[in-house]
Amino acid sequence: MIYLAKYIVIFFGMFLIFSSFLFFFSPFKTKEIIGKAGSTYLINYTELGIRLLIGVAFVVSSGIALYEVPFKIAGYFLIVSALVLMCVPIKKHNAFSKKAADKLKPIYLKCCAPFSLFCGILILMAFKF
Repeated sequence: MIYLAKYIVIFFGMFLIFSSFLFFFSPFKTKEIIGKAGSTYLINYTELGIRLLIGVAFVVSSGIALYEVPFKIAGYFLIVSALVLMCVPIKKHNAFSKKAADKLKPIYLKCCAPFSLFCGILILMAFKF
């Protein structure tokens, strides 16, 4: 179970690295994706289910990671945020996502790209290969 959690977290780290390139090179596509959060029940609960799974994976794999406490904090944050958002009506979640996407300027996403890249690399470095 721990090793499955480890690979889920590693996959998430690779996702963050991929996302950093998307933020930097395609900020308009990123805004479009953000605006779709909560747009349908399938998208909403798939997104939140994946967030919950990643959160549990962070907590479970924290014992074998180099950064045990940060992994637990990140994991519990993801778990709690997923559970809270599951209680929010889908229309409110989607309205918030659209509003956030409208306010995001491409330069903001480009500025976030290095942070996403850094976090993804840190996650990958947390496990000894």
